[in-house]
Amino acid sequence: MTQIEICYTILSVIIWFIGFFHNGKFVRPKWKIPGKFIFYVGVSFLLTRWFVHYALFFIIGHPLIGFIFHLKICKKHDINWITCEPKEKYLELQEKWAKGDFSE
Repeated sequence: MTQIEICYTILSVIIWFIGFFHNGKFVRPKWKIPGKFIFYVGVSFLLTRWFVHYALFFIIGHPLIGFIFHLKICKKHDINWITCEPKEKYLELQEKWAKGDFSE
């Protein structure tokens, strides 16, 4: 493993944990948490291994797109994007998304 691969993998772990501590408490069911971690860090590592610096598009872009989506949805549904309050409303939206229902 090269030093750049290690640095980019550590960066992906840090970014994942930042996202998890903000929004991870609402992930349902709880078994998805380690799966999401393994997927994101694993894909980040493989892309770094294959494409080196171009992997940063995924490492930074993937969570950035999720963050922008989070901001838009929270604003649209009058949910505080930082605290995800009201919690019930946020969890209800997440249940709809899990079922593939992205309608109003």
